[in-house]
Amino acid sequence: MSTNNNIQEILISNLIALRRSRSLTQIELGEKINYSDKSVSKWESANGAPDVYTLMQLAQLYGVTLNDLVRADEPVKKPVLPTNSRM
Repeated sequence: MSTNNNIQEILISNLIALRRSRSLTQIELGEKINYSDKSVSKWESANGAPDVYTLMQLAQLYGVTLNDLVRADEPVKKPVLPTNSRM
């Protein structure tokens, strides 16, 4: 039971950190993944959790793996953004 609580705490912490690192509000994140800001708020306050499909959407949006979302010892990776520079 303790492990499940730890995973939930890590997930919440990572979801908040990733959203904030992208300067997204809960409303903006919800719009990007077709959820309400109330759903995002519930996830971030441990009153619910996104399902696996939604976690996959979030991982893709943030450019991380599902493992990155639930592991504290993994660094949160930023996506590699294409450059507009020409050689």
